[in-house]
Amino acid sequence: MPSEIAQQIVDRIFGDDKAGALDAAKDAFSSHTYDFIQQKKLEFAKSMGFDLENTAQEVADELTDELPTGDESPEDVEVDGRMPHDPPEELDTTEEEESDETYQ
Repeated sequence: MPSEIAQQIVDRIFGDDKAGALDAAKDAFSSHTYDFIQQKKLEFAKSMGFDLENTAQEVADELTDELPTGDESPEDVEVDGRMPHDPPEELDTTEEEESDETYQ
């Protein structure tokens, strides 16, 4: 008894939809490969003693839910220092002049 995807591929081949048959075959291979890789990952994790129930996924999901969504308006922050659009303050150049004289 053929699977649905196999039947779909055969129908597309005989229906002169060769590109559709190739796409369906690619999708089938991709899906089967993904499932196989996930199965091998689980087998490897179990063989290494990894407890699948102790992954902290629940905590990660809670933290993700607490992250800001970007819908809030930005909060106003008061800054005592120089703003980026303000020119920098003049540096005290007397120390630089004195240090230059000692090297000459």
